Amino acid sequence: MEDWRRIDIDALEPENHLSKEDLVPDLPAVSYQDIEAVSKQVKQQLSLGQFVPALQLALDNPPYVADEPTKNLHAETVFEVLVSIKNNKNVNEFSNIVKQLDLDQQDNLVKYLYKNMNTTYGAKQGGLLLNWFEKTVDVTGLGPVVRFFTDRRTV
Repeated sequence: MEDWRRIDIDALEPENHLSKEDLVPDLPAVSYQDIEAVSKQVKQQLSLGQFVPALQLALDNPPYVADEPTKNLHAETVFEVLVSIKNNKNVNEFSNIVKQLDLDQQDNLVKYLYKNMNTTYGAKQGGLLLNWFEKTVDVTGLGPVVRFFTDRRTV
């Protein structure tokens, strides 16, 4: 027993192992066509100047169980909403917009901010995403950030 530090304790408890199937959220799959329809509705609301309802609609329908192109399309849609709000509203109004979102929408906003920071178009608009992130954390605290890191449902 000289090598007691090298014993793999996790191998001794089979109940601690999670398979990939265990990590997939128990939610219905979302198709690319469903997200295209949501994207069209969001763009229609943006064209009418209804920025908060457009953001709420985009954040209400995250494709948790979908392929990567579907998730990317929805991330681009959320990004378009954030850019449209920035172009038509003052940065100081971001806090008021975040306050109008419910808790799940605020959590999803943080998820999409992080996801869009990891894209080429998000890197070009990094200041915008950081402004949104700052205003969101000012309103919500660090709760959505912690939930982003611990949630198995990825956008």
